[in-house]
Amino acid sequence: MQLFDRPDPERTKMKEKIGITRLDHVCWAVQRVDDVLPLLTELMGMTVEGRFENSEVGFRGVGLRVPGGTAHFELLEPRDENSYLHRFLQDRGPGLHHVTFEVKDADKAAEAIKDYGIEPFGGVQRGHGWAETYIHPKDSGGVLFQFYVEEEPHQHGPEHDHSHSHEMEDGK
Repeated sequence: MQLFDRPDPERTKMKEKIGITRLDHVCWAVQRVDDVLPLLTELMGMTVEGRFENSEVGFRGVGLRVPGGTAHFELLEPRDENSYLHRFLQDRGPGLHHVTFEVKDADKAAEAIKDYGIEPFGGVQRGHGWAETYIHPKDSGGVLFQFYVEEEPHQHGPEHDHSHSHEMEDGK
């Protein structure tokens, strides 16, 4: 059976099991954040929430608030040529990097993904106060999907990471 040809009752069961509570953000991978930021802020009216950096996996980014909703938009750029993001951009060019959903429980989301016939990419990862799991683009038809839950409530000040982009270096 094709992944996208599931019977309706089965899809309903999976939707309930994965536990998506909201769309958190969409991420665009670019060579230089500051080159595309004016398009999003000046033309589209997004506002910068903050800048962040993850030296563990080698990226910098900007979190933006999208007018009229609760979802956010994120820009990522590689820190250097050793970053997975640098390799991503070399292979695919700038564009959609990932879509992130908040879920009730990352372990249950991973279980739902497995039950659907897909191995969660990297299992369930915990760190930075979040638990998260992924569907690899090879398994989804081209998009990296991230499912996260904040396990340790905390405030996001301007100096903190405003993203949930804690991707592993392994090919994302």
